[in-house]
Amino acid sequence: MKKAIILAAGRGTRMKSDSFKVMHEIGGRPMIAGIIDTLSQMQLDELAVVVSRDMAVVQKVVEPHRTFIQENALGTAHAALAAADMIAPFDGTCFVLFGDHPLFTKETLEKTQKACEDGCDVVVIGFEPDDAARYGRLIVDDLGLEAIVEYKDATPEQRAIRLCNSGVMCVNGRHLLKLLQQVKNDNASGEFYLTDIVALAKKQGLKTGYILGDKEEVAGVNSRQELAAAEYVFQNRKRREMMANGVTLLDPATVYFSFDTQVEQDVVIEPCVFLGTGVYVEKGARILAFSRIENKRVRGETQK
Repeated sequence: MKKAIILAAGRGTRMKSDSFKVMHEIGGRPMIAGIIDTLSQMQLDELAVVVSRDMAVVQKVVEPHRTFIQENALGTAHAALAAADMIAPFDGTCFVLFGDHPLFTKETLEKTQKACEDGCDVVVIGFEPDDAARYGRLIVDDLGLEAIVEYKDATPEQRAIRLCNSGVMCVNGRHLLKLLQQVKNDNASGEFYLTDIVALAKKQGLKTGYILGDKEEVAGVNSRQELAAAEYVFQNRKRREMMANGVTLLDPATVYFSFDTQVEQDVVIEPCVFLGTGVYVEKGARILAFSRIENKRVRGETQK
């Protein structure tokens, strides 16, 4: 069995918005929908999203996947436990990841999952940012991953570590629920940290480890600035994908795509073009500069 839990109950107060954080768009769709699309490509047996009670709009977007309610915001381990019915001990693997990390690729997640399937009971995606800032630190030794220490609880020596926690882990389904139930809240925030299951697993003789992720794809979205940065990464990926598939972009940095944009080969797109959702461009078309196109099939001829 292969499962995944997306933690999406946070409101995202730093976004300064009436909308829930995971409903803000990347590439023309809510970021939570993008994460689900990536996970859906991995042929999971079950995927669920943890939300708060007032998030009906999020529940609608993630249908037909199950949702679980976190009644009180008591920490990330507490949020994952809201899905206890789904993670009752089973043979297989389970991802636990966050709804505000929209840039993880299928390839990185598959690599993480394989490490878990190959005998590692808890696998974390780590990364080395230019500025480690307030990220949790991965504590490693010659035997591998020992623990994850949140910044608030870290010593000066631990804060000097550059290897950081991305927030994504894959866990052996036989152990996940038990580990979550053992998490305590004796820390600087008084919260139940999901990250504590690494040290708990290690103490019980389970195998723990990590893989390195790319700095670009581990980025979370907690502010409008970070939302813009995530959109920048998304657009650059789409531009590279389009050009690799035979599309000419005369000024790539000024062409914007949506998540569902489809463009056949031998299309030429001039500068300053915005392609909204629902656009299909046929082979041989030329999109003129300063065009905005939405919900349209573009035939193989010049379009204004």
